[in-house]
Amino acid sequence: MRSLKHRTQRVKRLSLIALIAIMAGCQKDLSNSSLQAPLINTPLWNSNCLDTAILPSYEEQRLKNVLVLNGKPFATQILEASGFDRFAPQFSHDLCDIQTIKSFDDSQRLVKSAGIALWQAAVNRVQGQEIQGTVPQSDDRMLYWARLQMTLILRQWKPSFTLTQTQREELQWILERASRGQYSILFPSDSHVKTIIISGFDPFTLGTPGADHPSTKIRIGNPSGAIALALDGKTFKLPDGSTAVIQTYLLPVNYSDFQKGMQEYTVAPFFQGKDHVLASITMSQGGKGVFWIENWHGRYHATNFADNAGRIIPATLPSVEDASIDPPADILGYNPRPWVQDKPKQFTVTSLPVNAILAAHTGKSIVNPETAKLGGYDVIWHTPYSVFPDCQKMTTQDFNSEAPPPKIPAAPLANACAQKGSGGNYLSNESGYRNTLLRDIYNPYILAGHLHVPVMTNFKPGDDDQISDALFEAYRDSIVQQATEIVGAIVKAL
Repeated sequence: MRSLKHRTQRVKRLSLIALIAIMAGCQKDLSNSSLQAPLINTPLWNSNCLDTAILPSYEEQRLKNVLVLNGKPFATQILEASGFDRFAPQFSHDLCDIQTIKSFDDSQRLVKSAGIALWQAAVNRVQGQEIQGTVPQSDDRMLYWARLQMTLILRQWKPSFTLTQTQREELQWILERASRGQYSILFPSDSHVKTIIISGFDPFTLGTPGADHPSTKIRIGNPSGAIALALDGKTFKLPDGSTAVIQTYLLPVNYSDFQKGMQEYTVAPFFQGKDHVLASITMSQGGKGVFWIENWHGRYHATNFADNAGRIIPATLPSVEDASIDPPADILGYNPRPWVQDKPKQFTVTSLPVNAILAAHTGKSIVNPETAKLGGYDVIWHTPYSVFPDCQKMTTQDFNSEAPPPKIPAAPLANACAQKGSGGNYLSNESGYRNTLLRDIYNPYILAGHLHVPVMTNFKPGDDDQISDALFEAYRDSIVQQATEIVGAIVKAL
């Protein structure tokens, strides 16, 4: 196990180093290269090639939000405390190098390599390979805020050549995907290796963008993101002598990126062919003090709840089709528009090994921060769902039975339209739906499903001005530990 794990990590690390080196056009000895961006002397962004009159995006405006009146922005604090304040200055410096960045192709290579380097640095920090700063290594938040600084720089960048709006949007897309690990999913070519992909999410519910008043919401993290960073590249030794290898990526809490097919284009290649993954697990933050194994996923994403970009798809829409999840036509093999009720299907179902997960008692060796006792968090097979019995009428019917194993919960009504999956009708449900639909399209034998993990943002009373504290860290660490045990139970059931 040890040799394969190290070989897997080495293959991944060398592949990424080689990619970055090629993109930069450098001829250095790769054995001495590092994925960490080299530091530059000035701590300030290079404003010579930035048009600061271009306004930040809705999401980027939160870079100014504070925990303390007249204090440093929270983003600045968490980046300094994690050592990730180096990435934005370096990115600005490199973009402004007109001797190197002379064309759109040059900028594509730089943006992709910078995003990959940011992702790998976050993985390395969480896994203890390269730690700077004072916050614990398990913190997930620095990746989100460093990315926002970089997307703002790219938005305000004034290149020395003509850049169309379409090209600029493509660069933003590349940066988003690269910095979420979506280009870094690499598995060893070994017939004795069992492969699993896991996704997590960004922090969300961060408060009003650009607020000049203190708000503790701005310091929220996402345990599913922390889990993804902790498990990327990890291996599990199995009783039959084989080894399972985990690769991970992150998803944004933004409707638009889902609608452009970000999730499908990331994982669809790994659902096909003889080297397909054996399991694909999406995760998100949800239940209070409980893990939910979501049973149903619905083709509907309207709820009166804003995404990180401030967008709401309201539950008061006039028809089901206005809030329908429509994966890309090239993935489906047909155009989902105009809307047809069952193209694609209204509900998908988990194929995760529910009974094996429940029987594993994954919390037995984990201290629950709320009780300060061993036992961890409850794990529940979560089976409720809601439908529109008549797809033309916006009235709902709920099915709320919690089905204990081995009872199989009742399937959704024939000819009904999805209103909620077991995980609701926000982006958690959407990630689960898209994931399990890919399984149904490409390979029904892949174990696919969604886990809602407990909420971790709990601070001690009186710590409203702190970017982190022991209680917050205890919740994050215990959730990551139990999620790792759950993943282990899934792997053993492969």
